[in-house]
Amino acid sequence: MATHHTGADSERRALNMFIALTRASDWYHRGALTRAPLPDSLTITQFGVLEALYHLGPMCQAEVGRKLLKTKGNVSVVIDRLAHRGLVERRPQEDDRRYMVVELTEAGREVIAEYFPKIAAGFAESASVLTADEQKTLTRLCTKLGRGAQESIVSQKGTRE
Repeated sequence: MATHHTGADSERRALNMFIALTRASDWYHRGALTRAPLPDSLTITQFGVLEALYHLGPMCQAEVGRKLLKTKGNVSVVIDRLAHRGLVERRPQEDDRRYMVVELTEAGREVIAEYFPKIAAGFAESASVLTADEQKTLTRLCTKLGRGAQESIVSQKGTRE
């Protein structure tokens, strides 16, 4: 579906690109999760927390939120639920006790270690409609687009302060 906006060509291109990116991302994501459904009724955000901690190690709660592009309140609720299930634990940061470090428990490590290879294979299968070079090009272009949008947001915040 293309945009029905009748504005400038640059606006129509940008809106069509947004629609295509959003739809592709949604179907890509659904395809991977169809091939490898999330375990134990985890949400995608809970999985993201477990995955980040598994691959990056313990980190403060605020950093988890930044990695997942989630608000402080949202990530706090997600971590609360994971802690309640015994998959992560919080502890005060040694050099600054105001910050809570989040880390996987043994149970959390087992869940993500068993599941992650399945989801990685699901994403690989979903991406297989593109050649390896096309996947690299798409990654490069999405990274460029994301960084450009991020820089624009940061510069706009700076001009308002």
